[in-house]
Amino acid sequence: MTNTTSHNPWQNLKPLYVLPEDFAVIAGHRNYSNLRLDALPSQVIGGLDKAEVIFLLLNPGFSEGDITVDLQIPHFVAANRLNHIDPYGSPFYYFNGGLERTGGYKWWKRVLNPLMQGGVTEDMLREKIMTIEFFPYHSKDWMDLPQVPSQQVAFDLVREAIKRKKTLIIRSPQRWLEVIPELATYPYVTFRSNLNVTVSPKNVGEVNFNNIKNLIMGE
Repeated sequence: MTNTTSHNPWQNLKPLYVLPEDFAVIAGHRNYSNLRLDALPSQVIGGLDKAEVIFLLLNPGFSEGDITVDLQIPHFVAANRLNHIDPYGSPFYYFNGGLERTGGYKWWKRVLNPLMQGGVTEDMLREKIMTIEFFPYHSKDWMDLPQVPSQQVAFDLVREAIKRKKTLIIRSPQRWLEVIPELATYPYVTFRSNLNVTVSPKNVGEVNFNNIKNLIMGE
C-alpha cells in the first residue's frame, strides 16, 4: 500500500532518543524536565494496512523498565525502530513473541484482557490492532506540551485511517479533534473514563465491545 503520510523523520533517530527538530521545540518548555528522552519513543505500534482497530492515545508512560528492560532486548529495539520507519506494514510488536518482560506487553495484555477472555488471541492482536500516540515521547504523567514536528506523522496516519474507515478508539477525543477536525463527523469509540483504557463492555459499551472483538477475530 502506498505511504501517503508526510516525510517520516524517524529513520534518523539516534540517542538521546529525540529528533533534533522536536528537541528544538520542547527544550525550553516548562514541562521539558518531566520527559524521559532516554527511553525509545513510541509514536506508533502496529501497521495501518492490516489493523482493524486503532487506539488513539496521549503519550507513552514511563517506568524504569523502559530503560533497564526494553533497551536491553535487541528484538525490542529493532521492532520499535522498524515500526517507526514503516507504520503501514509492521505488526503490533508486543505480541510478536519475546517481549513478555517489557512493561508495554504487560500493560497491553492487562487492558486487552477482556477481549482475550472472549477468545481474541495474541496472534490476532499482532495483526489487527494499532496504537497511535498524540505525543511520541515518554513521561510518567500526561502534561501539556507544545506540538512538535514529528507529530505530523501521527496526524497523517489518523487521516489515512479515516479514509480507510478504520475503527477508532480515542482517549481524550477533544485533544485529537483540535488537530484533526475531520473526527467531528467520523464515528469513533471512547472510554467511559480517560483514566481507564481497559477494553471491556463496561468501559466502551457492550455493543462497541462486541464489534471490536468481532473485527479482531475476523467475524
